[in-house]
Amino acid sequence: MTIVLYRRHGDWRVPFVVRRADLPSHPGQVGLPGGMVRHGETAWEAAAREAEEEIGVEASELAPLGAAPPLYAAVTNFSVVPFVAWLPEPGPSFRADPRELDAVLEVRLDRLLDAEAWLEEVHPFPGRQLPVEDTVIWGLTERLLAGVLPRISAAGPLP
Repeated sequence: MTIVLYRRHGDWRVPFVVRRADLPSHPGQVGLPGGMVRHGETAWEAAAREAEEEIGVEASELAPLGAAPPLYAAVTNFSVVPFVAWLPEPGPSFRADPRELDAVLEVRLDRLLDAEAWLEEVHPFPGRQLPVEDTVIWGLTERLLAGVLPRISAAGPLP
């Protein structure tokens, strides 16, 4: 999975994917671009390829900044490596892959970093969640962000 940092209208933002509601696994959920590593690929190559396939960002345009330790997802029995990448092009145009996604949500980084914006809830899902438009960021995506966002914040102001 990749946390893609980019600027739009002077604000740092991160694109999230909204999975199609009719998919058999994780229908309607909000996540980060990502997927499985193919034979012969590195984890970064897979993350960049998935960002290109899912949201239309050219893999070659992504500048990798680093990765957090893998996170095990018991529900799916996968280990997920959260990468952080920078997209130098200001105001990129995203395209949701219609085979998998209903939309691409753009969330301001300062909202993601705002501890008070995150709610500890029981409904509609248990745990920490961030309301965004008419949906929420929660579950594995929240866990990945919880491990990476403090590092982004600690790094200081972005250029």
